[in-house]
Amino acid sequence: MMPGEGQTATLQGKRALVTGASRGIGRAIALAFAAAGADLVLAARDRPELEAVAAGVHALGRDCLVLPTDLRQPAAIAALAEAALAAGPLDILVNNAGVGSWAPVAELTLDDYEAMFGVNMRAVFLLTQAVLPAMRAAGHGQIITIASTSSRWAYPEGTLYCASKFAVLGFSEALARELRPEGIRVTAILPGQVNTYLGDSGPESWEEGMLEPEDVAAAAVHVASLPERAIVTEMVVWPRAEEF
Repeated sequence: MMPGEGQTATLQGKRALVTGASRGIGRAIALAFAAAGADLVLAARDRPELEAVAAGVHALGRDCLVLPTDLRQPAAIAALAEAALAAGPLDILVNNAGVGSWAPVAELTLDDYEAMFGVNMRAVFLLTQAVLPAMRAAGHGQIITIASTSSRWAYPEGTLYCASKFAVLGFSEALARELRPEGIRVTAILPGQVNTYLGDSGPESWEEGMLEPEDVAAAAVHVASLPERAIVTEMVVWPRAEEF
C-alpha cells in the first residue's frame, strides 16, 4: 500500500516546502503531505536522495520541485526561498532539517557549536524570515518546526544539542504570538526518540517502541490540515519506550 492510500486528501491544493526532506522525518513528511493532497518543494544536500523522494511524491499524483540546498550557508537559504517562491505560492513551511552530536561539555568544540546552532536555529530563522513576506501578502500560512523533547527536557552530554533545540522552541513560541493576528499559524512539534538518521548515523533499532518517522509525519499532517480557526502552538509526541 502506498503511503496515505485510502486516506482523505486533507491538504488538497496546498504547497509545502520541507527541509531535510531526503530521508528520515523529512522524507516521511513529504510523502504524507503528498498523500494528503499537497504539492511539494524538497530541500536537502543530497540530490539523488531528494530525487528518490520526489519519485514517491509523483507516484502519489502530486507536483514536486527538488532544490538541493546546504542549510549551513545563509546565501543558499536565500536562494532556496527565492526559487521556491518563484515557482509558486507557499502555504506551508516545514523546518525539519537538524543535526546533533552528544558528548561531555569539555569535549565539545566550537565546530560542534557552529554546526548545531547553524542548522538547528540559524537556518530556521533565516528560512522563516525569507518566506514570511509572501505569506503575509497572502494573508495566511503555516510554519511547522520539528523541534524535540530535548527542547524542554535537558540531559547530561546534551548541552549544545539541547541548547539549540531550546532556542528553536523559544523562537517558535514567540513567532506564534507575533504572527497570530496576521492569520499565519506557527507550530513546534516535539518528538521523542525516533528511529531515524541524526548525527550522521543510520536508523537505530536498539530500543523497542521508538517512534517511526511516519508517526511524526502524521502529527505534521494533522496540524497542517486543521481548520484555520484552530491553532496548535506545540505538540509533544512521546514514544512508548520513553518515560515522560
